[in-house]
Amino acid sequence: MTAASVRLVPVPRPAAEPLRRGARALRLAPSAPGTGTPVVEPSVWDDEDDPAPPPDLERLPDPRRWTALLAQAVVEILAGRRPVAQVVRWVDPEIVERLRRSAASPSRGGDGVPVRVRRVRVSTTMEGTVEAVAVVDDGTRCRAIAMRLEALHRRWRCTALDLV
Repeated sequence: MTAASVRLVPVPRPAAEPLRRGARALRLAPSAPGTGTPVVEPSVWDDEDDPAPPPDLERLPDPRRWTALLAQAVVEILAGRRPVAQVVRWVDPEIVERLRRSAASPSRGGDGVPVRVRRVRVSTTMEGTVEAVAVVDDGTRCRAIAMRLEALHRRWRCTALDLV
């Protein structure tokens, strides 16, 4: 069995990406139902075999929910449904640039099919660092997104991201 190579394929883009009016804001905190949070299957949170985060990480947002929100945003960015500017605060600059190069041209309203997060797995590797995988269905295919999250000023920051 050979190791699979993962890379994002660049798509030509205009030089500057303006923020679009009416674009959905990226919320990486829980909100009331029906306010634009990701469509997440109930089984996503029922992973009993996932270890609990260390006690000092309790002040950070739930890494499972955060992973689901960021995975949905990444797939929407690549599909041209969301501007890259919405994840700048949450990911490293190298990842932002990869997303900017790989994102499709912005589309008005999208195709109407919501991005669904099917499953999230989280593993605490060391204090302040989490590795996570999300399976996301964009209506045409399912993708797996692997992320490395590091604690930074009481929030998570994505320092590595691979899309399969």
